[in-house]
Amino acid sequence: RKSVDCLTFVRKRVEEYFPIGDAAKALVEKGYFVYDGFLSSGSDEDVAFGNSLVAEMTEKSFSMLANDKLERDITRLVDGEYVGGIVGGERYADCPRLTEYVVSLTRHLPPLLNNELVNLQSTMPKLDTTASMGTLRVYDRNTRLGAESLLSAPSSEDAIKRPFGVICGDGEDAETDSRRLTAMLFLSVKDSDANELGGGVTVENEVKYGGVCDRMILLRSDLCSHRQEPWKGNAEDDKASCVTVHFVKETV
Repeated sequence: RKSVDCLTFVRKRVEEYFPIGDAAKALVEKGYFVYDGFLSSGSDEDVAFGNSLVAEMTEKSFSMLANDKLERDITRLVDGEYVGGIVGGERYADCPRLTEYVVSLTRHLPPLLNNELVNLQSTMPKLDTTASMGTLRVYDRNTRLGAESLLSAPSSEDAIKRPFGVICGDGEDAETDSRRLTAMLFLSVKDSDANELGGGVTVENEVKYGGVCDRMILLRSDLCSHRQEPWKGNAEDDKASCVTVHFVKETV
């Protein structure tokens, strides 16, 4: 029953609440779109269910780290980040609500967005409504502090700035990369201060969008130059996570 409720709720959030027209226009004009309260806004009933779902997804992401279900991201060794795929199947029990979120978002967001992009006469290719790539990234403050100490790495923001780039990259592999839209949903302790704790995304030549809990950021995977900011945390909020869904172009 919980599974059905989650799948249905995400569908409702996409079809009834998400401003699909504004999102499509922003993606065409700027290459990105930011929307707060994706799961936890609206009626009192929806807010209550959404807050509960966000809390469960957040807790499960942390338990996956505690149970060694994620791998250390060696490309960001000093930042204390762990990653893993959200693949369902035999691994569904590892993160049921996260898997259902990815499945329902993949099924219901692309059709609406495809229609809006047609109306805008956009050249952005249609998105597949059955396939996507889901990943989970967990940020751990204690791991980051340990890495900084071990590697004698500076901890100031200026010293850890990452380069800008697009998700598909700019090498030969970019031509065969089927990803066209990326949705990042940030999960953390509710009402935590994103300005203090770090995280989020900075769009090149634009502004920084902090990793506010339940904030969704859509990016054109092949065009939007950005960087994910490292999460710092504090003694009370020592972990956060981000669920990323890469939507792929429709195959002909």
